[in-house]
Amino acid sequence: MTRPMNAYLLFAAKAYRLRLQYRAAHLVNNIASAIFGFMYMAIWQAAAGGSPAADAYGGTTMVHWVAFNQVMLWASVFLTRGLGIPEAVRTGVIGVELLRPLDFHWLALSREMGNVVYSLLHRSLPLAIVFGLVAGVHVPQRPVTTVLLAGGVVLSIYIGLCLQYLIGISSIWTTQIRAANHLFFTLHTAFSGFLVPIDLLPRPFDTVARFLPFAPLHHDPARIYLEMAGVDALLGPVVWAAVLTVLCRGLTVLARRRLEVQGG
Repeated sequence: MTRPMNAYLLFAAKAYRLRLQYRAAHLVNNIASAIFGFMYMAIWQAAAGGSPAADAYGGTTMVHWVAFNQVMLWASVFLTRGLGIPEAVRTGVIGVELLRPLDFHWLALSREMGNVVYSLLHRSLPLAIVFGLVAGVHVPQRPVTTVLLAGGVVLSIYIGLCLQYLIGISSIWTTQIRAANHLFFTLHTAFSGFLVPIDLLPRPFDTVARFLPFAPLHHDPARIYLEMAGVDALLGPVVWAAVLTVLCRGLTVLARRRLEVQGG
């Protein structure tokens, strides 16, 4: 068990070091992300005060909501497209990947975790500092909130990884993932709570959104961060993490059989 674990850590470390070569380019991304964040803040500050439905989401609350979710984008949503699996399928490298004496699912996730750690340190953290200096920082009043928030963030990242893995592994059957990727970002924008909290969505969209795997990416951890919810906000993310793990494992087995047939 120790040797495979060391291999997964090695792949994660290599992915992290590779990203370090593009720090200047990512700085431009950070500037653009900050601009979008401040635009969303300004829109919500102008709109939040007039609607009774937005009483729980006043101007200050929505500023912190937008800042938190803009920071989270880089960790759980702006991941490598399909975790790089479509490119491996296109070039044929996928055959070698599946022959490694390692679990392909965990290999793909560990490799992307190196990118996630890089994004947290070089993208999310600088954005959080900028937003904090300009718009202030919400400091949780209860110590337990910090623990719950850590759990919500970890689950958000893991669910984001699993969703991208499912998109990527589908390329073994479809050869390209453009449609699946567009569908993911469309549903994410509408139902994750990133732009509009799910509580403010009209019925029945608010009900639908609560049963989709997109709320754990933004809505649930944001509510924990702002102390609008407690441990109950982790129930949905935990369930979806388990469901997506089973789906990822199952499709990995099917993908391996599919490739064996093609090469037979």
